[in-house]
Amino acid sequence: MILQWLSVYFHVSCRRIANVLASALMAVLALGLIGASQPATRNDAFLSTVADGPDHSLQRIEFQQGANNYKWAVDSEIWALAPNTILESNPNASSDANNDGGESQVLLRFDKLIGDQPGQIPSGSHVVSARLLVSAFDQGSTVNLHRMLVPFSCSVTWNSMVDGVSADDAEASRHKDSFTFGKIAANTSTVIFDVTDTVSAWVQGSPNHGWVFINTGGNGWDFYSSEFDDIQQRPKLIVEFEAVPEDSIDNRSNDQPQSGAEKQ
Repeated sequence: MILQWLSVYFHVSCRRIANVLASALMAVLALGLIGASQPATRNDAFLSTVADGPDHSLQRIEFQQGANNYKWAVDSEIWALAPNTILESNPNASSDANNDGGESQVLLRFDKLIGDQPGQIPSGSHVVSARLLVSAFDQGSTVNLHRMLVPFSCSVTWNSMVDGVSADDAEASRHKDSFTFGKIAANTSTVIFDVTDTVSAWVQGSPNHGWVFINTGGNGWDFYSSEFDDIQQRPKLIVEFEAVPEDSIDNRSNDQPQSGAEKQ
């Protein structure tokens, strides 16, 4: 009788153990299948891109007058009531449609952005994002940022730009890159303009003539220029990009028709 009872107990215990092991095996297999069927997330793709090497990694460069040996920013206010006065050395700039009875505009450009030297964006790179940051200290009306289509120098004046700048697709793009409502936040004076499209165009070969700030109303909006004492409050351009391998650029160039062929 005892032997019979032990035989039944041993048989039931073995069956229970087998069931537990089978359940555990099924769970492991299910987890494996789920993991294999999951697509790579965006972060996974980014990490793999970074791991591919420097030619494909996301890089970031900041351009700001006086920071990291950068010294090629050009900015100046131009004012209708002082049409021949050079205001480039002023530490602040005002964009105002009615500045004491005459319009004032602000022109800004960062030179030497593109090249093969350290601290430059390689030509043909893929620009992921570009942001222009300025530190405002006097809020006003809405201000639009337009891409300049003609050059200007550090000695620019209202008259040298022929009665100021017009956003007419001749002097400046009619389409605005970005804008600000002219307000200043309680926790920061930094105003950010998205300029990705314009910087991308420059990296692809379009001429860099900078931007113009044009106020849409009579309440002036002021910010610190590249001549301001505190470097951290000077205008800053932040660009994130992925460098394109030279062989890719060469292949892309070879796919394009030659200029001589186009004229024939």
